[in-house]
Amino acid sequence: MKYILFTLLSFLATATIQAQQEYTWDDYKLAFTLADDFKETKNTDEEFSADGDGMSMSIIPFENDAIDETDITAYTVSIFSELGVNRTDDVSLIELNGFHGGYAEGSKDGERIFIMGLIDPGSATNFFVIITFGDDDQNAVDEAVNICQSIHKL
Repeated sequence: MKYILFTLLSFLATATIQAQQEYTWDDYKLAFTLADDFKETKNTDEEFSADGDGMSMSIIPFENDAIDETDITAYTVSIFSELGVNRTDDVSLIELNGFHGGYAEGSKDGERIFIMGLIDPGSATNFFVIITFGDDDQNAVDEAVNICQSIHKL
C-alpha cells in the first residue's frame, strides 16, 4: 500500500513530459489517455490493446451483473494468480471515475504486471485492465498509473 501511495504521490508531483493521446473505445463508450508512443494493436468488442515503448496494455470486458465491490478484489487476485505471478507487491480496493474495483500489482520473470478489475455500477459489463512493462522501469510505473487514472465512461 505504501508503494502505491508513494507512486501516486510521485506521479502527482511530477509533470508529464510525454505528449498524450486520447482513445475512445466506442463499443463500450470508454475513454482513456495513452502516451503518444502507444499504437493501437487490437480494437474489437472483445479487447482493446495497445503497445508503447516497453509497455503493453489491454482492456478486456466481461459480463457479470452479480459481482460487486466485495467480490472484485478476490476475482482480480484469482486472475493475477492464474498468470503465474511470482511476486505480489500490492492488492487493494479502488474507486476510480465512477467504477468500483480491485487492483493487484506484482512481477513475473522480470515483468511488472498491473491488473485492475473495474465494476461499472450502471451495467453488467465490467472490465479487466492489464498493463505490463519492465520490472525496474519507474517511468513506466508512472505511465501505468496515468493510464489507470484516465479510464472513464463517456
